[in-house]
Amino acid sequence: MNKNCVLTLAQKEFSDKLYEPSFFILITIFMCTVFIYMRSNESGENFVQVVQAIGVFFPLIGIALGYDGIIKEKNSKSLNVLLTHPVFRDNIITGKFLGISMTLALVVFLSLILVAASDFIISGKIAAFDSLLRLLIFGIFTFLYLLVFTAFGLFTSVWCKTEIESLTFGVLVWINMCVALGPTIMTLASLVSGQSLFDMTKEYVSTTAAIYNISPLHHFAEVTVGKLDLSLFGFHVMADINGFLDTRYSMSYLTGYYWQNAIILLILPFLFLAAAYISFLRDDI
Repeated sequence: MNKNCVLTLAQKEFSDKLYEPSFFILITIFMCTVFIYMRSNESGENFVQVVQAIGVFFPLIGIALGYDGIIKEKNSKSLNVLLTHPVFRDNIITGKFLGISMTLALVVFLSLILVAASDFIISGKIAAFDSLLRLLIFGIFTFLYLLVFTAFGLFTSVWCKTEIESLTFGVLVWINMCVALGPTIMTLASLVSGQSLFDMTKEYVSTTAAIYNISPLHHFAEVTVGKLDLSLFGFHVMADINGFLDTRYSMSYLTGYYWQNAIILLILPFLFLAAAYISFLRDDI
């Protein structure tokens, strides 16, 4: 893999995304949502609904950043021109992924910085180090969670034939994984166990719990607010420990408690990147 080529492609993708009007829309929406989260957290109100809004609706940001990554180049024939140069396909897919990831990171962490700064201007108080650390960790988990859908969008941009097809497929997955995750899990659990929700046997419950582990929303919900599911039609079961935002527990204890969720959120984007890479190598361009 040519590192210079990858970095050049990543820089180009990053620059292209910055000049798109959608970038400013995304960062404005994200900043406003996180600001509401901080204000509700400080006032002692229930901020789970704000985190739920991020978990349910913000994956569309990741899909929007990645769904046209390769298809756009195919349709404009620029990909054919690019491949006539000494540029390999693994460099292209890696450069695209890095550029889109940089854009997503800018949206998430610039929003956090602006929100923290505006909160200081409004209140006149410097936030405690522990609060800033938890906000940073919240941003990291949010970035990893959205990166899963970004990588999936990049995969659909390789696998599908048109931008509309790629976006439609991404939206359908978003609906099942974020909006209606609960019914989706129940259906899968019934098919696997051969039982229904009304039976509520130990086998059905254990099957449901196991299938939930395939959902990035489940892991994001656990590490942030300690819920099984944040989807609109899911099981809103609260755990004893309310995620990394629970100030009753030390950061070291929470790290040991949620390390599996963190590892899964870290691995999932690269699994979709690998799928996009394999599909791109086999694609006839």
